[in-house]
Amino acid sequence: KSVPDEKIEIRFSDGTSTVMDAVIVTTGGSPTVKGFDWLSSIGHTIVPPVPSLFTFNIPYKTLNDLLGSSVAKAKVSIVNTRWMNEGPMLITHWGLSGPAVLKLSSLAARYLAEVNYDFEIQVGWLDKKEDELRAHFNELRKANFQKLLINTCPPELSKRLWEYLINRAEADGQIRMGDLPNLIINKLVNVLLYDLYTVKGKTTFKEEFVTAGGISLKEVNFKRMESKLLKNLFFAGEVLDIDAVTGGFNFQAAWTTGYLAGKSAAGA
Repeated sequence: KSVPDEKIEIRFSDGTSTVMDAVIVTTGGSPTVKGFDWLSSIGHTIVPPVPSLFTFNIPYKTLNDLLGSSVAKAKVSIVNTRWMNEGPMLITHWGLSGPAVLKLSSLAARYLAEVNYDFEIQVGWLDKKEDELRAHFNELRKANFQKLLINTCPPELSKRLWEYLINRAEADGQIRMGDLPNLIINKLVNVLLYDLYTVKGKTTFKEEFVTAGGISLKEVNFKRMESKLLKNLFFAGEVLDIDAVTGGFNFQAAWTTGYLAGKSAAGA
């Protein structure tokens, strides 16, 4: 609490207390809003925390058996929402991971919490447009009459993943390209660009990289990282309602806010 001369008194659980010129709170996030009770008790508004930056748990054995397979640029979207992201994607033994998935989980963190992490995603395995992909298969059908479908693996995919996607399209990998019917081309295009999966929860480890939620940003002076409610009380890092996409941005947020808070507190 604030005491005379704009100093701050901190009371500890053992009954002792101390008075300080300034205090910087860098306690990180909390999985529950209760973890912020000590801050809400001094008047600060707490945005309820939810997990952010997590992988998608997809209990589909045939997909999970491809663990380690990856694509350099996939498109992943959450069905019936505006949430979509593109980037590298990795198949794991529990589902899908990689920057494309992690960033999507961050962008849609609150929505995914609301639906209890039970939702459907659409995966585009290739960075191509539909008409471009159809033209590709038609060209293969004309120029590579004798070549087998299984041997026409796109360079962006591993052979194991290509075989899996052929099966997803209910196609015969041993069919000659010259004999490939339009129906199968349609199915291949649909699987390669609009593959659907049901997600049942986050990573099986139940550990997320960061949380969204914390001290409301409306109550913080970002030039000094100082509380607008209590002078000489400063915040830095994930205790604030900030979370960023994957790529080191959360580290940078912690370092930058820590620097500003430290510099400001030193002059308190």
